[in-house]
Amino acid sequence: MKMRHPLKEAAKQCGIAPEVIVRFISFSWIVPVDPEHQVLDEEDIARARLIWELQADFGVNDEAVPIILHLIDQLNRRV
Repeated sequence: MKMRHPLKEAAKQCGIAPEVIVRFISFSWIVPVDPEHQVLDEEDIARARLIWELQADFGVNDEAVPIILHLIDQLNRRV
């Protein structure tokens, strides 16, 4: 069973402000395991970290994020 974390706990784990994760959710870049209560699992937290790093470290803009995520998702399905 996957570990589940409320939004604030998940944000603390990734070192990202909860508002930023809510923004990622609003763009559907992250789909919480429990959207109604904004509960995230480990995969969601890893995805939030990845998005944060893409934008903060590599300067990826909002338009490019879904393209990169789609490509990563395709690669992960093939493995």
